[in-house]
Amino acid sequence: MDKWVKLTRVWGEVEALLLKGFLEGEDIPVRLQYHVPPSVYPVTVDGLAEVQLLVPEEYLAQAQEALAAYTQTPAEERGEQGEI
Repeated sequence: MDKWVKLTRVWGEVEALLLKGFLEGEDIPVRLQYHVPPSVYPVTVDGLAEVQLLVPEEYLAQAQEALAAYTQTPAEERGEQGEI
């Protein structure tokens, strides 16, 4: 049985799903762990929108490396739209 460990935490489901998709594209399994399900309380007050990204322990180093590369890449190169 795999031991899942915390890779990082983000604020909001949208960002969590974006990172999950990126990591899965790198063949890294990801689980999301919510403090409170977003459908119950969909606001970002006092950490209630915190989402933890978990990966199997044996993928942690690979996931950290991928996440570091992702966060150092400008949004335009990742295909993300800037705020208006």
